[in-house]
Amino acid sequence: MNIPETAFARASAPEDDGLPREVDVAIIGGGLMGCACAYYLSKAGARVLLLEKSTLAGQQSSRAWGFVRQQSRDEAEVPLMQASIDIWRSLERELQTDLGWRNDGCLFVAGNEVERDGYESWLPVARSFGVDTVMLSPREVMKKLPGYAVPQLGGLFTASDGQAEPTLVARAFALRARERGAYIVEQCGARGIDVAAGQVVGVETERGYVKANTVVCAAGVTTFRLLKLLGIDLPQQLVRGTVARTTSGPALSGISTIANGVGFRQRLDGSFNIADDAHVDVDMTLGHLRALHWYAPSLWAQRKSFRFHLNGACLTDLHQRMPWSEASRLGAGIHRRDPLIKPNDKGLATAMRALKAAFPGQVNTQIADRWAGAIDVLPDGIPVIDAQTSPLGLAVATGFCGHGFAMGPIVGKTLADWITTGNPGLDMRQLRLSRFAEGDVKPPSSLF
Repeated sequence: MNIPETAFARASAPEDDGLPREVDVAIIGGGLMGCACAYYLSKAGARVLLLEKSTLAGQQSSRAWGFVRQQSRDEAEVPLMQASIDIWRSLERELQTDLGWRNDGCLFVAGNEVERDGYESWLPVARSFGVDTVMLSPREVMKKLPGYAVPQLGGLFTASDGQAEPTLVARAFALRARERGAYIVEQCGARGIDVAAGQVVGVETERGYVKANTVVCAAGVTTFRLLKLLGIDLPQQLVRGTVARTTSGPALSGISTIANGVGFRQRLDGSFNIADDAHVDVDMTLGHLRALHWYAPSLWAQRKSFRFHLNGACLTDLHQRMPWSEASRLGAGIHRRDPLIKPNDKGLATAMRALKAAFPGQVNTQIADRWAGAIDVLPDGIPVIDAQTSPLGLAVATGFCGHGFAMGPIVGKTLADWITTGNPGLDMRQLRLSRFAEGDVKPPSSLF
């Protein structure tokens, strides 16, 4: 789990700087959503404080695959992703830095009829939104992926999709936000959100109280704990996702690809990010019993995505519930500062074998680095993105189910527009926070 330290060069105020006494908006969580929101709010002239309990993008925001795709998403996410793609195309110019952006498309290769039929079933969604997704023939797949050596029946392809570097994007947003006057403070968690007469009035932090008319909760897997302090029940859970970076191999393609059971994208330097398809690990704890009734109906249908484990995570969970533990000492709003998440080496070995079987020319390509992240999931497989909640002044961005990296820019901009003008610019009803309390939750089209 050796993420390069340069990915997390500090973009915050020094630790001995005092916090502002009052801001327009306080953001809890220094991942991609929080950093992008801080940038767009600052650009709109708002006074912003971003709080990160550890290091900017220190968890899942830097550990994603790096796919930027509209393809195969739930219908509720497609308009957001179309708008996000428009931002991605000019984002390097906007943020004045290299983000590893490649606009070469996304391809899911069908190895059998079941996969082909599944991919084809998304075409009506693509057509309804005007997405440029097509079904390729086996010959057309070979043109996109020269040297592909495994039998296949075609593939789903979206030319307007792309890829970018997760280790670069959140930090770039944070740096530009700070240049516009935002306070970006690391190693300072939020202990709770203060509410009076149904209105957010401030945030309690490890370094003191800050007045704020709006608080954005974008705290990843800690979000449900902060909301619970407000009496809001969010059925959020976490799973473990593993990714590896390889040594440089022969040039193959800039297309973000899932094929032969491996997800991969190749950078300009020839190295790959790879993962074991869309599999995630569930390290069973007492916490997984919470809200189980929300997930149980879909577990069987989605069973191929999950690998369940009864391991040391259960003992760790029990320890963190003790009054002397880090989680108890820091409180529910922070819980754990820097959780160490172990990668699944067996899954990566499987992915590496699959990559080499599909592309024999990569025989000398080897895993150079590996890491895992805690993916925050919701039972319908789509996030909460909402700035029209109760209490007034609370905004939430969470539950991105392992495919939130691509949405980061538009989530930040949408929340900023919503907070500053009252208009998100898009129909956000299906992603509202209250859908769980209302029981208006559909089965997931895909959890990851």
